Amino acid sequence: MQSREIERSPVPPELNEEAIELLTKLCFRPDDELEKADLILALSSATEIEKFAKTIENLIQKGISDKVFIAGGAPRYSDSEDIPKAESVIALELINPEKYPDVNFFIETKSTNTLENVTEALKVLDFRNFKKIVYIFKKHDSRRGYLTLKKFLPNTKLIQHTFEPIYPGTDRPLTKNTWFTYDFGKSRVWGEYLRIKLYGERGDIAYDDETKNLVGEIGRVIKNNQ
Repeated sequence: MQSREIERSPVPPELNEEAIELLTKLCFRPDDELEKADLILALSSATEIEKFAKTIENLIQKGISDKVFIAGGAPRYSDSEDIPKAESVIALELINPEKYPDVNFFIETKSTNTLENVTEALKVLDFRNFKKIVYIFKKHDSRRGYLTLKKFLPNTKLIQHTFEPIYPGTDRPLTKNTWFTYDFGKSRVWGEYLRIKLYGERGDIAYDDETKNLVGEIGRVIKNNQ
């Protein structure tokens, strides 16, 4: 088992109102209005995988696309949930593709993070020239998901559709209105800030000016609050 480059739930600093507002704006990107697309792309989630699968199925039932790609392998990190098979396989079994004979399903089973979700998926189905893609991701990770996809799909219209998980050991969904009310939520969102900063500076994601400015403002506020 390997350790993560950045902990999933690092200990955050003291967060004042300004820091909370900026972190919310950074991490919780608003969803887009749904429309028909060339592909539904579901970026993996071992957390509440039943809700993840149901979110995919709801889009299928709305007729959003006749192509569905579910990305996700079996996590190999020391802090990951122990699951018996790849996340994409479990999600596909929960959906039961036999119910949808007119839909083409694709999966990849090797990825262990969001960047690999995309790079491994592209090895199975090259969707870089698709005009519109609806992508599914967790709400509090949504900007990072968007920026990761934007790096590889700069000319594709990306339509975001998220879900809000309840993590094991917690009693509420991780939302833009609740994350700062409990320790787990604060540590998860702080971890998102650290990931966006590192991946943006390293070039793993499309580090646009809005994101850079938000990251810089958060760093300034935290430094001034110490």
